[in-house]
Amino acid sequence: MRIFTSVSFFLILNSCLSFGQIGSEYPSQNKLLSAIPTETQYPVSLYKEATQHTQNLFNGRVYYIYDGRMEEHQFFESRKWDKGSIIFDGQRFDSVQTLYDIVKDEIVIRHMGGEPISLPSERVQYFSNNRQPFRWFEAGKGIEPSMRTGFYNVFYDGPSQLLIRRMKFREEKIKDKSVITMFPQKDFYYIRKNDHYFNVRTKKSVLKLFPERKGELRRALRESGILYRSDRATAIGRMVATYDALAKP
Repeated sequence: MRIFTSVSFFLILNSCLSFGQIGSEYPSQNKLLSAIPTETQYPVSLYKEATQHTQNLFNGRVYYIYDGRMEEHQFFESRKWDKGSIIFDGQRFDSVQTLYDIVKDEIVIRHMGGEPISLPSERVQYFSNNRQPFRWFEAGKGIEPSMRTGFYNVFYDGPSQLLIRRMKFREEKIKDKSVITMFPQKDFYYIRKNDHYFNVRTKKSVLKLFPERKGELRRALRESGILYRSDRATAIGRMVATYDALAKP
């Protein structure tokens, strides 16, 4: 009876652990455990381990990997499975095998039986893939009405913010009398400043948002050795982070 009571208590405790913010502000499992008295941490750890593959996460449809023999692919960064974290229906799951199809804007996980499953995107608040965090945004709710609903890569998160909409497009062409499928990628960059998001692409468009710090931002790129044209995301992220550091009182 005592064991049943303890397990019931931790089921209730786990259901109360909500994750309502993004990126680095999501509590880690270690931080959550550190807030629980030492004598109760072990049962909580056992519960989390026992439920890490709960059927609730596998509530999706079978995903068929299309164009699997093509040299190019539809996924973010790599077509290899990557271990990441997912917040699904408000519950966090760690060490989940994931793929991110950025053509369809779908997060794919590997079922316990090995089959790929596509999760309902609107029920995924957050996931990580290839060391990058992604969050679900709805147009007009937290982002501009002109921005598309879907997953955005939260590349930098501070007083300002850099969101990147990662997109690929499926194209076919004839080569040597054979049909070749290609997946060209195009990324869209949005900087949050004063609670509004601004679409940027060129270095000039970024500097235009921070006219009072142009010199310092140019110098930050030079000193870091980041080439804007070859690594636009890192360059913009460095500029925005530098602005935030300089803007601190």
